[in-house]
Amino acid sequence: MTFQAIRFHLIFLILLSPLLSSGLVAGQSDCRITLNSAITAGGNSPPWLSPSGEFAFGFRSPSLNKDLFLLSIWFDKVPELTIAWSKNDHPFVLYDSQGHEIWKAWTGSQRSTCAAMLDSGNFVLITGDPSNYIWESFDMPTDTFLPGQRLPTEGKLTSRQSELNYSNGRFQLRMQRDGNLVLYTIFLPTESVSDAYWASETDLANSSDTQLVFDEAGFIYLERGNKNIFNVTKRPLGSRQDRSRQNYAVDTARGSSAWSVVQTTPEDMCAAVLNDIGSGACGYNSYCVNIDGRPNCFCPDGYSPLDPLDSHRGCRPNFELPSCQENGWESNVEFVEFKELNNTDWPFTDYELQTGHEIDKERCKEFCLRDCLCAAAIYNGNNCWKKRFPLSNGRQSIDVNRIALLKVPKDNVTSTVLKPKIGRRT
Repeated sequence: MTFQAIRFHLIFLILLSPLLSSGLVAGQSDCRITLNSAITAGGNSPPWLSPSGEFAFGFRSPSLNKDLFLLSIWFDKVPELTIAWSKNDHPFVLYDSQGHEIWKAWTGSQRSTCAAMLDSGNFVLITGDPSNYIWESFDMPTDTFLPGQRLPTEGKLTSRQSELNYSNGRFQLRMQRDGNLVLYTIFLPTESVSDAYWASETDLANSSDTQLVFDEAGFIYLERGNKNIFNVTKRPLGSRQDRSRQNYAVDTARGSSAWSVVQTTPEDMCAAVLNDIGSGACGYNSYCVNIDGRPNCFCPDGYSPLDPLDSHRGCRPNFELPSCQENGWESNVEFVEFKELNNTDWPFTDYELQTGHEIDKERCKEFCLRDCLCAAAIYNGNNCWKKRFPLSNGRQSIDVNRIALLKVPKDNVTSTVLKPKIGRRT
């Protein structure tokens, strides 16, 4: 199950492991990585593989900048790069080119005798007994949850910022001390939480023993006192062999392959993440469309993506913001037009509501046109809401019975008209 920010914005996405060798035990430790073993970023040293070769531990360069490397665990038999864990601000040892220590797996006073990359996708440091793990990547999850893994009380999964940026993103899953499993939007860098947009509602006083479990049979559930108290998955996902066919499909006709989504929670991310503080599932001035269970973010006409490589960051207007000055484009009705979006709404940031039987769509436009502060208007029958910048929580869906009217300058309005005159103080 994967929890990803830029691609999937902290939806629960159940992406299950492809077929693992049935003759291998997922938790078995093959202590083949001895002390003083090393791998080098950008060098020719091979990654450390699990016994079946299913998972690999090493450095990958997921970004367009091939000089940047990410310490990570990935599915090595899957053509599409799929990272299951990465060193993402977690407290082995990493050294820079000058030999300075820059990161260390915290093991307290214990010292490891060897390490192992397991077929479960868990990388472990071992001391003495092969089953005695003093550090393991399963205890430090990033944005992915694998079969055999548990998320204990106060554990969390955090989305990445974008498809290629593995820094912490805006969405987080938390296993709370009250026994409630909750999905939040967060504000970086403090990780302060906004309102929850999904919760298991299993909170109970003194329930700190609750944990999220992804078992080997393919069930995901909350466990309290060895008892299943809440099912996250809606149905059993079958054996490992069945799951590999369901979730990683190879199109032999096209020569392509990709992960497929089995379940999303919540089902419509665009509708779920609606808070009066924050931008929503997508960034400011954009709108969200649920496509096959995933939030897709779009810019309206007259706006462009803040980051062409990450549509979830939001949109910027391709024009000067309204200044309410006499020579501003928004103050001259002949320079203004409205772009319409059916079944679309930005439900917050309104500052005025006009209502009455005499109000139609053209009258709603007129209200916004004559108000230099108005960025857009939302029309719904006899109601007209004026909106201010930045527009937030944008959503487009067939069940949204509203029309968005975005105020923009006409295409033939020159940049000299758009720029206010700057006076000189003498």
